[in-house]
Order: sequence, then structure tokens, then C-alpha cells
Amino acid sequence: MKRRTLMLTAVIMISSLLAACGGKGGNEVTQESGSKPESSEKVTMTVATLTGGNNEAYAKLIEKEIEEFNKNNNFNVELVLEAYSNEQYKTKITTLMASNAQPDIFFTFEAGFLEPFVKGGKIFPIGDVIEADEEWNGKYEDKSVFGPVTYDGKIYAVPNTRQIVVVTYNKALFQEAGLEVPTTYVEFLEVCEALKSNGNTPLIVPCQEAWYAGQLLQQLANGIGGADLFEKTSSGETKWDDPAYVEAGESLTELVEKGYLPDGFLGMTPNEGFEKFNNGEAGMMINLTSAITMFNHKDNPLYDDIDFFVFPPKEDSCKGVNVGSTGQMYAVSSKAENTEAASAFVKQLTETRFQQELVNMGQVLVTNVEVSKDDVDEMALRMQKVFPEITTYTPWFDRVFATGEGTEFNNIAVAIMAGGNSAEEFQNLQQFAEDNAQR
Repeated sequence: MKRRTLMLTAVIMISSLLAACGGKGGNEVTQESGSKPESSEKVTMTVATLTGGNNEAYAKLIEKEIEEFNKNNNFNVELVLEAYSNEQYKTKITTLMASNAQPDIFFTFEAGFLEPFVKGGKIFPIGDVIEADEEWNGKYEDKSVFGPVTYDGKIYAVPNTRQIVVVTYNKALFQEAGLEVPTTYVEFLEVCEALKSNGNTPLIVPCQEAWYAGQLLQQLANGIGGADLFEKTSSGETKWDDPAYVEAGESLTELVEKGYLPDGFLGMTPNEGFEKFNNGEAGMMINLTSAITMFNHKDNPLYDDIDFFVFPPKEDSCKGVNVGSTGQMYAVSSKAENTEAASAFVKQLTETRFQQELVNMGQVLVTNVEVSKDDVDEMALRMQKVFPEITTYTPWFDRVFATGEGTEFNNIAVAIMAGGNSAEEFQNLQQFAEDNAQR
């Protein structure tokens, strides 16, 4: 079975790869050094990214960066934006890659999502440009952030942030029920029961987009098997029907059967989930830290009552093992009309303007770019306090295994929440993996 041995080192807080990214100075990617002679017509290049839900705010930032690039670049290039919802995006990019019609610059996920495109020769090795550009290379003191996008010693994408799965909670509803933040899984279930008894929906998981269910299932598994389970699954040593996964699925079933999720959660969109939470109808919601943009608008009546905690593990030995990875990552097609211009745009995203906007939106940077904290809102500062608790980041399985097993993992999470038997669903996933081993 073709497995992602890369992910043994992509438990990214532990990896320390990339001696190959040491600064060498030399050919910097700047709009001056990369200038091209003007021709009568500009070359049009595409930038693809995510939109919808919490991604919409980031898409608007990219749109602003494109406008700046189009006004100021000397490559005789004009960038145009294409944006797709999260659920559409992976399939769309995969389809475009298969037909050699991929965008010139595109938002990407790491690990197994990007790997087949790299192996197919479709991605430009942008790490070579970073290595040759002392200024750009110097912005990444922690080179391990490139681990999940490094293949055969070369870097193929550029990350900007870190993101993790967290539980967003309503402090007012917790106080009304006499609750404190749970630190164990038993306490988490007690919190759910108390919120339910107090007439509130305990937990929102909007399963219309299956990855929400998948990341909860994966986090439950992290809390049972820890980093070892993740690493051995990624390498193929542990199978999907392992007892730890079956137990995680049974925990998912328990949350549903005890009535801790809202009515209609299987068809609930993320936006509907955010709206329900912001209306004060639920005590908790599981989401990404990047989703803070759905909570931290100043007219949100719950602004002062929203806080965050790390989903507690079943096993104490598994504390700090959390679904998460790098984010706001962009790659360049090997067939880009102008790879020099495309690289310059990706570098532009590491300049102060874009990095400051990310910080203002509550994001945690992976660069050392100096930014001001003056405009970072209080909720974002509250959210950022959870990051030091994380010792091991386990990237989402739909990034590790991409549109094959990764997508099926999300789908069986939904199936289990819809009443499916955990053991049977994981047996089906293992069979799917074996049947598609040579894809």
C-alpha cells in the first residue's frame, strides 16, 4: 500500500528538517531583479484559493494582495482569482491537475494532498527560490514548518500560519450551569450532560461538510492512541480497523445517542453552525482556530463570552497531541506562465502587510516577520493562549491521505454519526484502503 512515510517526520513540532534551506544569498525574488521586458499584452495567471465560511475573510485578503501585485509588478503579469468552497476545492484541484489545467498559483494542503502532484511533476520546487533568497529564507527561523511540504529534500509550498482544532465555548452558559473547562474526557462528557440538563445544545458539529466530523473523530483517536497511533497509521503499520479507531468511533456514537448534538446536525452547514453558536444556542463548537473570523466581529453579542480550550484526551498520556498543522499555504505550478512572477507573489504574502492582516485576524504566524499587536483583538489573544498546550501536531487525515482514504475517513465519521456501527465502518475503510492500494 502506498503510504505517507513523509508523515513520520510531519508530526511537525518534532521535525527539524531542511538543512537544505540554509541561506545562501544571491538571486532574490524581487520585482526588480525578476523584471521582464514589457510586451504588448499582459500575461494572465490564475490564483486559486478557498472561500465560504471562515475562508471568505482570507479570500478577501488574497484578493487585496492580487490587486497590489497587479498594480506594482514588473513582470507584465496580471493575476486573476478563482475561489472555491472547502468541500469543492480538493476535488477541483485534483481534476485540474489530471487535465494539466491547474492554476498557476494555488492554495494547498500539505502531505498526501500535495504529494501526488509533486511526483507527477506538476509543482514547481519553490524551495530552490527561497534558498537562493537570503531575505525570504531568513523569515523562517523554524525550518520544520516546511516538513509536511518537503519531498525528496525539496520544498514545494510556502506556509504562513499554524492552525489547530479547538473547542470554542460560551463562558456565560458554562457559568449558568456551574461548569469549568474540562481537562479530561470524562469531565467533557459531564459538561455535555450539564449543558443538556440546563436546556442548551452541548456541542455543534456541522456535518454537511464531512471534514468537521472527520476532525472530531481524528481528535478522539488522538486522545486514545496519541502520536504513536497517528505515525503508525500514516506509515501503514497500523490498520484502520485498529481497536483505537473503533473506540474513537464508539465515542462519536455516544455523543450522538446521548443527545449532545443539535437537531439536524448531519445536514447543518458550517455557516449555520456558527450562526447557531453566535445566537447563544449552544455551549460548545468544534472548529479550527482560523475560524475565529466567524466569532470575533465586534457586533457579536457573545464577543466577551467566547473562549477556547483544547479537546481533552481519554488518556492522560495523550495530552498535547492535537489535530493541526500549517495553514495559508501556497504552491506554484510547474506549468505556470511565469514561475518567477508566481514565486514573487508567494513571497509577497510573507511581507509585512499580509502578515499583519493575518495577525489582526487572530492567526499564529510561522514567520518571524515583525508585526504590531496593537490591532489584535482580545478574543484572538484568548484563542492564542491554547497553542502552548500543543506538543504534537497531527495533520488532518484528508491531507495525509488526500482524496482517497482521507476523504473516506471523513465519510465514515459522518456514517457513524448517522447510526453506523463503528467496527463495521472501520473495516470498510480498511478494505477500501487495500482495494485502492495501487491507485
